Amino acid sequence: MKRFKKIVIAVLMTIVWLVMFGMAIPMKSLRGQVVTVVICLLINTVLGVYYSLIDHRPTSFREWLKH
Repeated sequence: MKRFKKIVIAVLMTIVWLVMFGMAIPMKSLRGQVVTVVICLLINTVLGVYYSLIDHRPTSFREWLKH
């Protein structure tokens, strides 16, 4: 099950990157591009944190950083 979750998260992260490039490149507004990039980076950050927590659940933030 852990392997399946990791595959799904990796696919979702790739889709977020593709959507980001697909939306930001043709956009005329610089503000819109910046907002799109920031939102997609936040989504990828959350997915990345979840990906790193799939194998084990650390008891504290310090333990998570050590791993």
